[in-house]
Amino acid sequence: MTFYVIRRVLIGVMLLFLMSFAFFGLTRLTPGPPFSTGENPRAHQELIDKRMNALGLNKPWYAQYPAYLNALVHGNLGDSYVYNQPVTKLLTQRVPNSVILLGTALIVSLLIAIPLGIFAATRQYSKLDMTTSVISYVGISVPSFVLGIFLLFAGGIWLRHLTGGDFYFPLFGMHKGSTSGLDDLVWHMVLPVTSLAVLSVAGFSRFMRASMLEVLHQDYVRTAKAKGLAQRTVNYKHALRNAILPIITLVALQTPQFVSGAIITEGIFSWPGMGLLAFQAAVDRDYPVILGVVMLVAVLTVTFNLLADIAYAVVDPRIRY
Repeated sequence: MTFYVIRRVLIGVMLLFLMSFAFFGLTRLTPGPPFSTGENPRAHQELIDKRMNALGLNKPWYAQYPAYLNALVHGNLGDSYVYNQPVTKLLTQRVPNSVILLGTALIVSLLIAIPLGIFAATRQYSKLDMTTSVISYVGISVPSFVLGIFLLFAGGIWLRHLTGGDFYFPLFGMHKGSTSGLDDLVWHMVLPVTSLAVLSVAGFSRFMRASMLEVLHQDYVRTAKAKGLAQRTVNYKHALRNAILPIITLVALQTPQFVSGAIITEGIFSWPGMGLLAFQAAVDRDYPVILGVVMLVAVLTVTFNLLADIAYAVVDPRIRY
């Protein structure tokens, strides 16, 4: 296991190096300069040229990369062109907001999807199975922006009219005005968490059902039943431990989204997280912020893929590296 982890870490470092080169090149090869007089009528071309020269943006992109790589190795992601702040500071401010939102949505979706998938698999072709299948297919098919807009209308506008303005969910942001209480935060999270959780529940429940059905037809499960073990013991002690493995992989792959944020959902609900920051950076051609977000997600993706492989070996003793 130790040799495997060392080898995977070295491969991950090489992969991150290649990704940094590719991402840096793509940002610099995007048509158009990051600054222009067209975006600010009061800007002078001389000032723009001076700033481009100070930032080294007047050089070919491959000549800019060594300086960027050297700064990246030392943990320096540069300064934002728009906010005039270190990218690291911006990420530190926005990451907790995305972790709160997406982490809550993931926990809620797992608490609903795993039991739902198990019940559907253990009662195959029953009314419960058919109902959950139909609901899951609908949930998977609905685009996130459609669901988000519908929740805005239903929870924040229609509900307000139905109750005469006495009961409704907040439409935007994390808090109301200067309020910073936990209850206010939870109230603002209801709609965006619902939007994210509905899509996740639909996907997780289908994976859980398919995995559980596959395990329930294995020989060792039939042997456990032949020994006279209770159905609950067979399902939850013998079958579930192996059926949960694909969910571990899915959760590990989705964990980096805690940091990158859900761009569409955060944009619709004006949630001040990484998704909204990344979207605005792309619109403003804020190269350092774009690269900071992308590289942070890349590091987390490589890391959690490794952790998922290790978790496989912990959960299933048959797996050895």
